Amino acid sequence: MTVDQNTLRRRGLGLRAHDPARSWGGYTLYTPIAGPGDVHLIDIEGKPVHTWRLPHPPGRHAQLLANGNLFYQGKDTGGPSLFPIWDVYHGGILQEIAPDGTVVREVRHPYHHHDASVLRNGNLLVLGVEPLAPADAARIRGGIPGSEAPGGVIHGDVVYELTWDGEVVWRWAAIEHLDPERTPLNPHFAREHWPMANTVNELRDGGVVVGFRSASTAVAVDRADGSVRWRIGPDVLAQQHYPHELPDGNILVFDNGTYRDTTSVPYSRVVEIDPADGRTVWTYEDNPPQNFYSPYMSSAQRLPNGNTFIAEGSFGRLFEVTPDGDVVWEFVVPEFGAFGRGVGLESSRGAQNAVFRAYRYSAEQIPWL
Repeated sequence: MTVDQNTLRRRGLGLRAHDPARSWGGYTLYTPIAGPGDVHLIDIEGKPVHTWRLPHPPGRHAQLLANGNLFYQGKDTGGPSLFPIWDVYHGGILQEIAPDGTVVREVRHPYHHHDASVLRNGNLLVLGVEPLAPADAARIRGGIPGSEAPGGVIHGDVVYELTWDGEVVWRWAAIEHLDPERTPLNPHFAREHWPMANTVNELRDGGVVVGFRSASTAVAVDRADGSVRWRIGPDVLAQQHYPHELPDGNILVFDNGTYRDTTSVPYSRVVEIDPADGRTVWTYEDNPPQNFYSPYMSSAQRLPNGNTFIAEGSFGRLFEVTPDGDVVWEFVVPEFGAFGRGVGLESSRGAQNAVFRAYRYSAEQIPWL
């Protein structure tokens, strides 16, 4: 018998575990990051419920809106190429899509990357980049020496509030509100992009959470004056993804654990943090901890029954844990694909079932089911 040479496929795909008595249930949405543009909705038994087959490859992920439509971040393959890994993580196409695949509305931004979300007022909150002025680029600390983008350029993160007509109605630039001395790049990351945001979303009071992977930092931004209300840094986090606010005001974040200062063994964890004092109030780790590890991407979502739904993104492993850390549901993404532009970077080689994020929904949140 021929042996499948893909390690993840060989270990088993699809539904791997389910404890109906303790799982919250619901439906799971995921987007294979190396796929052509397919977004999958499955039930709690891992069976397909609906698939959107979209014409643009993913510019990271998709999620459902309150009306049941899909918010999709597609990749504009004809957009500018700023540096090699930009071709992997940029987006550029933001769409609201009906269940039948009809594009309800669309806006494009050539420098969008990683993440965007729909605000309560209906506008979009979008991550982008702008080239830093030479004097500001000279202030950036850390990173791999000589690894700037072509021409010695460093691209700085910017958050835009966009209307669906493409009008910028609010702008926040990291270089204008973060001190580069206090927000250095990890020495393993290139200097082409600072501080390399991967998350943006809205707080209940209208503020904005932004997460910066290459600086292991998450901040809350005041919309009125752009000031930083709170900051969680590399003393707690290591290349984290998806910091966002829970109903009680705490922050839930997937802490990837790459280059964590306090250990020689990389492992991931999910942490719930009180931003008022920086205290960690809940943590999920595997036992032994190195059994759970995603070097990049990934997410965690608190469910209404207190369980937490986790995407170990690099390996397409989606699972649900109880507050005590027991796994009560597990599914491994069965769809594998290969990256196009950006191949040659070690993380982009070969067939992958990776997802940037995944989301769990109740039947009531999907009115067209």
